[in-house]
Amino acid sequence: MWRDAGYCQKEKELKMARISFIQNLSYEYLGVMYLSSLLKSKGHEVDCFIEHGQGIDRLVKEAARFNPDIAGFSCTTGVHRWSLCVASRIKKIKPEVKVLFGGPHPTFFPEIIEEAPVDMICRGEGEYALLEAADRLDERNDLSTIDNLWVKKNGQIFRNEVRPLIENLDELPFPDRNLYVRKYPFLHKSQKAFMVGRGCPFSCAYCFNHAFKKLYHHKGLFVRYRSPENIIAEIKAVKAQTPFRTVYFQDDTFGLDKDWSKGFLAQYAKQLRLPFICLLRADAADEELIRSLKQSGCTRVFFGVETGSENLRKMILKKEISDEQIFQTASLLKKYRIRFRTYNMFGLPNETLEEAFKTVRLNIKIKTDYPWSSLFQPFPGTELGEYARQHHLIDTTASFEPSFFKASLLILADKKEIENLHRLFFYAVKFPYLEPLIKECVKWDLKKFYNLLFLLGYLVSYKMSERISFGEALRIGMENLRNFICDDKL
Repeated sequence: MWRDAGYCQKEKELKMARISFIQNLSYEYLGVMYLSSLLKSKGHEVDCFIEHGQGIDRLVKEAARFNPDIAGFSCTTGVHRWSLCVASRIKKIKPEVKVLFGGPHPTFFPEIIEEAPVDMICRGEGEYALLEAADRLDERNDLSTIDNLWVKKNGQIFRNEVRPLIENLDELPFPDRNLYVRKYPFLHKSQKAFMVGRGCPFSCAYCFNHAFKKLYHHKGLFVRYRSPENIIAEIKAVKAQTPFRTVYFQDDTFGLDKDWSKGFLAQYAKQLRLPFICLLRADAADEELIRSLKQSGCTRVFFGVETGSENLRKMILKKEISDEQIFQTASLLKKYRIRFRTYNMFGLPNETLEEAFKTVRLNIKIKTDYPWSSLFQPFPGTELGEYARQHHLIDTTASFEPSFFKASLLILADKKEIENLHRLFFYAVKFPYLEPLIKECVKWDLKKFYNLLFLLGYLVSYKMSERISFGEALRIGMENLRNFICDDKL
């Protein structure tokens, strides 16, 4: 079988592997596009299948008709239940297909390999593991010794170590941008997402990052950046193929490496100067960085406030960012006329209604342009999820949902009121004079009505903050409506 030297005639005659990616959310995942591009660059066939409101029966039939050798599912906790259901149905039609689960859930809960429809799981970075699996299927070789994969074989489970992290990110081909929009044109947006690197150095208590760093201990440099030349080449290539108006750098922590950022932004300003969006940490943003962002074309910044209670932020969330640092970053963004979206959480362990209103007031004080909020989910395996479990704060009668917007899983004294405030958060921040009314409204049992208000506020904030058209925002929102609200029959 070939490696990187090209194909010989005999190799061309081989049946290449066919890989399907199956998902419930109508969204372009960069991770899946990276996997697809690497697989296709080595001759394998790839397609994606989205439930797209059509129902599971039709989705399963379409995925099976592709006749995949590998059916891949990228799973977060909550979505894994949907994935198991779909995988079971596919196995009934095509028992020979290899079902592979990847993403956060199998990475941190690898015991999902024990579920009947799952043949393999991938832990951590998946590009070379999936490529090796596809190559071995071509060669009819054993799959049980592939690094990053746990594999069922003859009633046994083979648990392989993770391979070293990909340190030279430039070696990966650019993401396969045609994978989604060719088949699902409604996903096309006038904004395109890019990543400048991988890895986050922080260990917030609500995030899996600390466990991810532990998994990859002594496996290479954790925080890595692509070269500025590589990123700019990708943006130029995408723009030449599909015109768009906004670049969205999806990295959780843009600008942490000041030297790298300075060099990249200088080149970006010189060669592209397209309007762009990025995510910052309030404690890592100084005036020099924000000035450079503005000069190179940044029009939006997103950053996490999380909670208006500094005590909760530091002691419970383990996010060492002070109110003063948030105020300073917001002030600098206002100074340089960069609009910003803040990320906020409601329903934190032991949070009171008064502390929840502190989150509203902090966002009012910094004059958030695009207020955004979610409900905290106590994911198992995270430090905060384990804290909630150990302190018996989790409602054991509830189950995880694949959404941060539906309902809290915690036992809270003011649970109903906090959930209602989450739904009314956009209006509470944008119209501060409504606070006395909202304090009364959160007591009322009007969940369906508040869901509608939430969706309207979310639509406006999403459209404006991401610099897309109203039609684009509405189209994508309608495709994913069932994932955002408690009552799917609204």
